[in-house]
Amino acid sequence: MIRKPAPYKTFYQLIIALFFLFAFSPKTTLAGDVLFQLNERGLTLLSENQFKLGPFSLFFSPWLYTEQKATSFGLKEAGLDLAIGRFHLTVGRQLQSFGPGRYAFPILNPLGEGLTAEGLDQLSYSFATKKLNYKKIYAWVPATDFRLLLGQRATYDLGPLTFGFTETALARENIPGFYYLPLPFIPVGLYQAIAEHCLDLPEADQALNLLAQFDLTLRLWSGMQIYAGYLIDSQPFPYLQDGSWQLPARDSSPWKVGYQCGAEWDRPLGLKGIKFYTEYTRINQFTYTHNEPFFNYTYKGQLLGGPLGPDADQLNLELTTTNEGPWQYGFAFSRQRKGEGRIGDEWTYQPGQTAVFLTGVVETTDRLVLSATKYLGVSDQVTLSLSLSRIANAGRQSGAISFLPEIAVLGKVSWK
Repeated sequence: MIRKPAPYKTFYQLIIALFFLFAFSPKTTLAGDVLFQLNERGLTLLSENQFKLGPFSLFFSPWLYTEQKATSFGLKEAGLDLAIGRFHLTVGRQLQSFGPGRYAFPILNPLGEGLTAEGLDQLSYSFATKKLNYKKIYAWVPATDFRLLLGQRATYDLGPLTFGFTETALARENIPGFYYLPLPFIPVGLYQAIAEHCLDLPEADQALNLLAQFDLTLRLWSGMQIYAGYLIDSQPFPYLQDGSWQLPARDSSPWKVGYQCGAEWDRPLGLKGIKFYTEYTRINQFTYTHNEPFFNYTYKGQLLGGPLGPDADQLNLELTTTNEGPWQYGFAFSRQRKGEGRIGDEWTYQPGQTAVFLTGVVETTDRLVLSATKYLGVSDQVTLSLSLSRIANAGRQSGAISFLPEIAVLGKVSWK
C-alpha cells in the first residue's frame, strides 16, 4: 500500500519545473546530499538538492520512508531564494527553528522529527549586519478555514551578550490589512493594540493568537556559552483601569508559559577533543491551547512548537568528540517527562492555582545513545547508533515499565 500526501499546489509544480530548468542550465552550480537512516522500523531516504544561478538558488528536498507494508513520501523543503548581499527573499517550503536551543524550539519548530521533518509553506525575508540578524515570515497554515502564521525573530549581539526576541501570531483571514505590512521589528501585538484601543476596529476582535519568546545568550569565554529563554502564550498581565495600572491576581488566568536554559562547553574541564551540551526545556499545561480551537497552535495534527508539547519537560546531556581524524564518537542522555495534559484541555479557575505542570500519571522516558561516526572523505559519512529507552508508567499505566532498544545506521553522501 502506498500512502500519498495531498496533491501539491501549483507552486510546487513550478518548483519541479524550475528544478529541471536549473539542472540543465550550463551556468548552474549544483550541490546536493543524500541521507539515509535504517532501523528495525524501516528505511528513510532524504535527497537535499541545491542549484545556484546568479543571485537565485533553488532548493528541493524530497523524502521517502518505506516499511514492511507501507511507503510514504513528502517534501522537507522546496523553494526559490533570491540573495542580494546579506538580504534574502525566499518563497516556498522552508524549515524554521526559532530560538537559541539545540534540542527544542518551543515557539517555532519544524513539523515532525528526523529526516522526515517538514517546513512550512511561506514567504519570508531576512537580513543581517555585523551584530543584528532578522527574519520575517508569512506562512500558510490553514485549519478549518484560512489561517496564516505571521512570525519574526531578531537577535542583537552586544559584547558577550546576544538578545533575542521572537513573535508568532496565528491570524484569521479578515484581520486589518496593515497587520501584513512587511516592516521589520514592529510586533504584530502592537498592531493589535492600535486596532483595538486606538482605531476601535471590529475586525480586530478575536483576530489573533499571539505568542512571544525572549531569550538571552551569554558567552562566558571562548568555547563556553549559556542561554535561557522564556515563552509566553498567556499569563496574568498588568492592565489599565481608571487611568492607572493594576496588577492582576496571580491565579486570575492560566500561566501558559515555557522555560528553557542550556549550555555549550568546548573542552570541558580542560579535556581536549571533547564538547559538552546540556539543555532543559519545560512547557506548562494549557500552553498552545486557545479558548477557540481554530487558534490552537497546531498544523496538520502536529504542534508548531515541536513534539514536546504541553505539560512536559525534557533534559538533554551530550558529549561529542571533536578531534581531527576519520572517527568521531558521541554519548547522549535524555529524560522526558509527560503528564496527562493535551492540546484542547480547557483551563478552569481554581483559587490559588498558578502554574500547572505534570498532571496525572507522568510517563518518564530515559534514553541513552552511543554513536560512532566514520568520515569518508571531506563530507561523506556513516554512523552506527545504539540506543536504549526505559519508559516508566508506560502507556499511562502506573507502575508499568518497558524497554525499547534500537540499532540504527545513518549515512550521508554528498555530490557537487
